[in-house]
Amino acid sequence: MSVHSRESTADRPCAATYALPSLTFGCDARWPVPGEDACHALWDAYAMPEHIRAHSTLVAGIAGALADLAVVAGMGGVHPATVRASGLLHDIAKDYTIRHGGNHAQLGAAWALAATGNPAIAQGVMHHVHWPWGEDLGPWFLPLVIIYADKRVKHDRMVTLEERFDDLIDRYGRTERIRERIRESHHQATTIERALVARLGIRLHESTLDRGRLVERA
Repeated sequence: MSVHSRESTADRPCAATYALPSLTFGCDARWPVPGEDACHALWDAYAMPEHIRAHSTLVAGIAGALADLAVVAGMGGVHPATVRASGLLHDIAKDYTIRHGGNHAQLGAAWALAATGNPAIAQGVMHHVHWPWGEDLGPWFLPLVIIYADKRVKHDRMVTLEERFDDLIDRYGRTERIRERIRESHHQATTIERALVARLGIRLHESTLDRGRLVERA
């Protein structure tokens, strides 16, 4: 595979998924959910670098805090521990695919499913770059909240969507096609943010994470 073809296919949504029905399922109590220590052991097993560990920790913190708020708001089918595990593992294949090529979301989902046996965790990993079936939080809370949390973290800092996507354009926007995909992702993240604000009653655009809780900036 040439360098050009590798860059054009890696981490891009598969066009064929748009013709498929969405995978709507709740968290099954029989599916194991690894705790933080077990997720850290998987980081070790796959030699995750420290900067990706820091990023993943904050993504999991944001997603888990939003899941806690969703439970308080009465949203059914939300399992915060599963959301946190998916956040901790969402970039488990990032370093491998940087070094060897491939789609880190697809490979990471395969690794997560094999390691945890939990399809919901794997779904969040698989679709944390893009979700092709709409932004309805009801049936799809987990993958949407992982997408959103990931887009609020620049390296190891919680930032606004605007700052995160400006950085993505600067670092990866080598062609107009890539820039257009980044703009589409920005639009989706903004739509998810609006849905979360409406459902959870918190001004997310102005929020930061403090000791595991989302709080509005002073």
